[in-house]
Amino acid sequence: MNDVQPYALGGGTAPPAARLAGLEKLGDRLARRLRAIIEPYGGCRPAVTARPIEDSLFMMWDASVPAFVSLSLYRLHPIKGTVALRIDADLVSLLVDRFYGGHGPRIVAARREFTPTEHRLVGRLSGQIVAALAECWAEIASVEPMLLARETNVGRAEVMAGEAEVVVQGFDINLGEKDGRLIEIVYPKAGFAGLDSAAGGSDAGAIQRAELLPPDPAWQAGLAARLDDVRLPARTVLARPNLKMSELLALQPGDVIPIHIARHLPLLVGERVFAHGTVGEQDGSVAFMIEKLA
Repeated sequence: MNDVQPYALGGGTAPPAARLAGLEKLGDRLARRLRAIIEPYGGCRPAVTARPIEDSLFMMWDASVPAFVSLSLYRLHPIKGTVALRIDADLVSLLVDRFYGGHGPRIVAARREFTPTEHRLVGRLSGQIVAALAECWAEIASVEPMLLARETNVGRAEVMAGEAEVVVQGFDINLGEKDGRLIEIVYPKAGFAGLDSAAGGSDAGAIQRAELLPPDPAWQAGLAARLDDVRLPARTVLARPNLKMSELLALQPGDVIPIHIARHLPLLVGERVFAHGTVGEQDGSVAFMIEKLA
């Protein structure tokens, strides 16, 4: 036992970039999906080019992001931490303009908020992109996307610590204009711990195989036996008088508050009504008789 070493939970090192090689293939597939997603809004088939995977620090990526941008924050379970989807604000404005018959590009003054129409487009576009991302990820691992928040300024978004290592997957979007726009997906590098990208979904397969195993009767019986010993607070409420603030502040010792006790009272377990009954006396003690289970 001399070779035993302490291990800090959550302190494991992030996987090397070689283990994230599967993201390159994922990026090529997602680029093709992005073309199909953007085309109905842009009115033409865009050129979408996947950039090489970039290994960086969050503070370095943060410094390159414009002050006004569409930033959608997601949880992609089982990837730990927050995954950020960046869409250039100019791309959002251009797609709205193209969708309603404009030809763009539009020259707009510096701003800090999207219009209601642009907000709706951001919600629809980001949802479609993340759904396509989850489908592409199926080759590596099964992921479940959940939207956490949306922001227009990365400085106000609570994404991750500045010194955190990130993996950036970028896509250049060109709608036939001189300047292209950018869509980026930013993963926390430490969040890939436990995902074996090179195995092509072995973790997901292991989970699926575990779900097919028959239940363990001994484990189920032991769990049921321990659940039987769980203690839950039970209570009833005799009355709930209502007082005005002026009446409450005027109360003095000796004052009498009239109350009405209902014929049937609730038996509460936690915050849920478990039964209804009446209050009476048994063996010289106040008792509650259950008349009907809820």
